[in-house]
Amino acid sequence: MKARDAAAAVRERLAAAGIADAAFEAEYLVRAAAGLARPAFFANPELPVAVIDAIDASVARRQAREPAPYITGRREFWGLDFAVGPGVLVPRPETELLVEIAVAETRGLERAVVADIGTGSGCIAIAVATEVPGAAVVATDISAEALAVASQNARYHRARVSFLRADLAAPIGRADVVVANLPYIATEEIDALEPEVSRWEPRIALDGGGDGFDLIRRLVADCAQRLRPRLLALEVGYGMATTASAVAAGQGAAVVLAKDLAGIDRVVCCRWP
Repeated sequence: MKARDAAAAVRERLAAAGIADAAFEAEYLVRAAAGLARPAFFANPELPVAVIDAIDASVARRQAREPAPYITGRREFWGLDFAVGPGVLVPRPETELLVEIAVAETRGLERAVVADIGTGSGCIAIAVATEVPGAAVVATDISAEALAVASQNARYHRARVSFLRADLAAPIGRADVVVANLPYIATEEIDALEPEVSRWEPRIALDGGGDGFDLIRRLVADCAQRLRPRLLALEVGYGMATTASAVAAGQGAAVVLAKDLAGIDRVVCCRWP
């Protein structure tokens, strides 16, 4: 079977399973299994039987709603290739806004310290370290599994990032910029999310407590009372920016909201006098 014929057959199977963007995902899974770049895929080579078998196995996993990046083990973020797996969230495009904000704030600062709290795959910290190599970047996570993935990614990209297993920013003594994409889903809402998230992504990276703000409140308070960074930038979910802003304002911060490409208030930027 040729590559594009295989992708067409996969598209039909994924669409029947209710997978959105079935055509895109079909090409992605076929290319990953065959090791084909896009130009090679469109050249439509004949695929060996072993590759067809690998594609079939990948599609069966995707039909079970396992996220495609967990199947391939890779995800692109900030133009960089990251290893991902069930121990970490799949990096989302909207999270690149945190990188943009951190890089803009850090460039021009001497010996700047950037702290990425709840680093997961390490994508934010590594992207910042790549863009601002003079900065000291430190990243924390409570999950040993996540830190193992993040460390692997940092080695792959030769990024200078210090990883610490910690509860939020507890071991950090100073930071000029703090960025965080913390768990912000209310506990009772997790099971209602799409299966790719609720069944597969690590609950510890999703669960933000009763109203989704437990960890956000704690980090904002720590920044206000102890760390006092130039900037705390928090990613939040749809409809959460108003409450998050009130939390920060209650801790004495001046707040500015940054919108993602969809026009959603995505990052809450907090500064203290």
